[in-house]
Amino acid sequence: MTARHDITSNQGETLNLHIHYTDSSDDGIDLSSYSAEMKVKRTFLGDSSLLYLTQDGGITAGVTGSIGGITGGIFLNRNIGNSGSQTGGILIIAGSTATSYIPDGRHHYDLEVKFTPTGETIRIIEGRFESSG
Repeated sequence: MTARHDITSNQGETLNLHIHYTDSSDDGIDLSSYSAEMKVKRTFLGDSSLLYLTQDGGITAGVTGSIGGITGGIFLNRNIGNSGSQTGGILIIAGSTATSYIPDGRHHYDLEVKFTPTGETIRIIEGRFESSG
């Protein structure tokens, strides 16, 4: 079952979100064979992303073309402070330049992980993404 969590973000401020992905025994799931992506869209079923983050520093903000200074991404098996490892830890960072391109309003997001050997994709969390300037 997909977890639900709403996010409130301020334009131009760095967004840091940490999730601990666990099994039914509350033990962290080793994510070393996984990839991850998070999309923020205007609507739940929308096609275009306002913010798109991928594993190990991949990020695209809602602009066309190359924009300098956009930082962030998804870091797997990381702890909340990004200072070490944590089995099952998912650290999501969107830098201040990236969040400045997300328009005011209520949007939707989801975070999916894919088990690389089989391609099985699991949506682990979704919800409303509210951005304000």
